[in-house]
This record gives sequence, C-alpha cells and structure tokens, in this order.
Amino acid sequence: MYDFYFGEKNDVLKNELEFLISVKRMMPRWVNSIPDSEFIALYDDLNNSNIVKSDSTGVIVETGCGASTIILAYFAFKYNKKLYTWDLNQNKISYVKQIIVDTIEKLFNKTVYDHWIYVSYLSNSKELGIDILGEKGETIDFGFFDSEHTADTLLSEINISMEYVNDGAVFALDDANYNYKYQNTSYINIFRKKLALPPIVSPDENLTEKFFELAEHTIFERFPKSSKLDDSYKKNYQDDIFFQYFANDKNIMNNLGMEKLQELEHRYDAFKIVK
Repeated sequence: MYDFYFGEKNDVLKNELEFLISVKRMMPRWVNSIPDSEFIALYDDLNNSNIVKSDSTGVIVETGCGASTIILAYFAFKYNKKLYTWDLNQNKISYVKQIIVDTIEKLFNKTVYDHWIYVSYLSNSKELGIDILGEKGETIDFGFFDSEHTADTLLSEINISMEYVNDGAVFALDDANYNYKYQNTSYINIFRKKLALPPIVSPDENLTEKFFELAEHTIFERFPKSSKLDDSYKKNYQDDIFFQYFANDKNIMNNLGMEKLQELEHRYDAFKIVK
C-alpha cells in the first residue's frame, strides 16, 4: 500500500522531512493521531540531538505506536540505532511495520528487524517493560512517551527510563496537557458514549498537575541541570492543517474531554537530560 516512489535516495535524504510528512499523511486516522506540527517537532528534536546523531550506542524508546514510530524508526535506521516500542495494540504494530518496510527499509536497504524491537505489553512491567533494557545492557538516547495518558503510567515510564538514560538524552511527551492521575476519564467516556452509556465524572483525586509540569518536576528532581527544550511545536501548531482536516472529529472529542483544544500549547513538550 505504501510502495510509492518518493524519488532517489539522495533526493529523499536532502528533503527527508518532506518525505516523512508524505508518509504520515497517507496513514489512516486510527494510526495517525498526532498533528503534523508535533510530528515535525519530534523530527526537529531528534535532528537537533547531538547524542542521537553521535556514535553513542544508546537506544530510542517509545511508548505507544503510531505516526511517531515512522520518525523514530527513520532516525534508528539512519544512525544505526535500535528503537524499542511498547504498545498493547498488535494490529497497530503490524500495520506500522508494513509501512516501515515499504518506505524506510526500502530507502536504507536495511531490515526492520535489526532496528525496531516492538513489545506488545505494558511499558512499566518489570518483566517485559522498559526495565528489560537493563537486562539487555542498553541505555537511552531518546524517549517519546505516548501510552495510557495517566500521570501514574507516565511518571513510572519516566522514572524507569531515568535509570538507563544517557547524559544529553531527550525525553519528549505527547498529550502533555492532560492531568489525569490514575484513570483517563475522557477515553473511558468516549467508549461509554459509543455504548449508549452516560459519562462518568472524574473524581477530584484523579486530577493532578498537567503532565508537562509533573514531568519537569520529576526530571529536574533527579537531574537538576536538565532543561526544557524550546520546541518548534509551539511556534507551528496554530497553523497546523491537521486540526482543520479533522476538525469535526476533534470538536466531538473535545466536547467529550479527550482533545483539550483550549490547552494545545502544551500538547507536546520535551526535555534535555543533563546528568
């Protein structure tokens, strides 16, 4: 399906962001949930990361599979790194793998199995989660966290990842404007709506600080010299055609509390770890 001609390899490498955006925009909605401006910000933070482009043997970590996997895999292929992805949805993993095979694998003439390790299990599991990096002797150069969207899960992922993080690594967050502690009430209510059930009300104790604030506190407490990145998302998101293209869907989701359109500035945030 994605076996299109994007030009010769040298042409693609000269315009790699254009290539990646083209691949993203052909992906269906169910696997393409991040806006183009966030996709580009993720590319920028990877491309500006000295450690990712260095000869560091650290890996790239991702929790939650989707359009972001295309960019992360691209950098893993390009710089001979490994990408570890955790996601419970095996159909999504399989679909994204086929896209990578038809685009990135073909471009670099390298096999996906040498650069992408996907684990269909909980990211914070002691036996199969991010902690397996310790058993495999891996360290982290870049992390993108986009899984359950609760503070409990996110902070557990960050705390585990900090055990294996390299100096100069970057941690980036999707939906950093959320503030659910242990239960993603918006996600639950979308499915309750589909089942013709009334919405539940999020208990007061389920609300906490925004994820980007919690992540900053957690990272800076462990590594005080770290810094928050001036990401390109905040400069570009207001003009993002993605929000216009999916306007009806986004507005419906926003009414159910899922999209949080009034707080989009912090949908994406990233931090540089300084040890």
